[in-house]
Amino acid sequence: MKPKIIVLTTGGTIGHSLGKDGVAAMDFDPAQLAGAIGPVDIDIEFRLILRKGSMDIDPDDWVSIAQAVADAMALAPRGIVILHGTDTMHYTAAALSFMLRDLSMPVVMTGSMIPGGESGSDALANLRDAITIAARADFAEVCVVFSADRERSEGTIIRGCRARKIDSRAINAFVSVNSPPIGRVSGDRILRTGLAVRPRGLAQRRPVTSFDPKVALIKLTPNMSCEMLARFLAGCSAAVLEGTGVGHIRTDLQPVVARFSKPVVISTQAVYGGEHLGGYEVDRRILALPNVIPGGDTPSETALVKLMWALGQGGDIRAIMRTNIAGELGAAIPEEDFEYPR
Repeated sequence: MKPKIIVLTTGGTIGHSLGKDGVAAMDFDPAQLAGAIGPVDIDIEFRLILRKGSMDIDPDDWVSIAQAVADAMALAPRGIVILHGTDTMHYTAAALSFMLRDLSMPVVMTGSMIPGGESGSDALANLRDAITIAARADFAEVCVVFSADRERSEGTIIRGCRARKIDSRAINAFVSVNSPPIGRVSGDRILRTGLAVRPRGLAQRRPVTSFDPKVALIKLTPNMSCEMLARFLAGCSAAVLEGTGVGHIRTDLQPVVARFSKPVVISTQAVYGGEHLGGYEVDRRILALPNVIPGGDTPSETALVKLMWALGQGGDIRAIMRTNIAGELGAAIPEEDFEYPR
């Protein structure tokens, strides 16, 4: 019997084609790519879950996707692929990393930057790589696979809670932040880095899907006034603050954070390196604020999703945020410090 791969489609650019006016419309079925995918020794089943541009994906959709993954896993496929728009793919990947943190098989997210119905699209290569990983990888994690370079010579495999879109147009739009990728995929070869991963085949649990959506991600810009910050925080259950540098909060804003009293995770506006408070004398006042939780090297978008999920679970929010659940928290390691095996 051929191994089965279930492909869940949710919309996005991979489900678009260009009209005569050059404007993309969501009128392409990615299942039409199946005939060109190969290899022939895999049974590929497509299932429509949503049909949205990912700019419209919200936390309720994250739950729907997680439940669809759980239903698909119950059929014991070899792996699962999720086709998703690139605008918010990294948010959904982070959400699935926490909801589906105990997996027995790979859950691979991909999409395209060029409409999937166009002959020059990156859709086919990305989909082929995603299916290769779902069928052959020895790990069981949520990951994002996308072009590793502008030539589309191979794909990069990024842990779901470490992915970030950093280019609005290039086909190599995604990078792994503060962690090496899981690996690369080139043809039918998967080349792994030394990153420790959850092995395939372990027992799995049902998704843990509760979220509190009333969490803000706020960038602390030089023009941010105390009144502005207070208005942004009003009505929130918690917040992630993108501080400057290693996570600094301007001195006059610190009392506003303290008066908010609800959990505040400190991240940084820098893409790489993460929060690293403690190296300056002024950091002591920030770390002394009772509701401040250092975010470490977790990307700010992932911190936002994790905080929403943590509030949904209840309990000690600080303890949850300071616990490495899905590989989102640890020592920041530049990607260039890792080498692929030859």
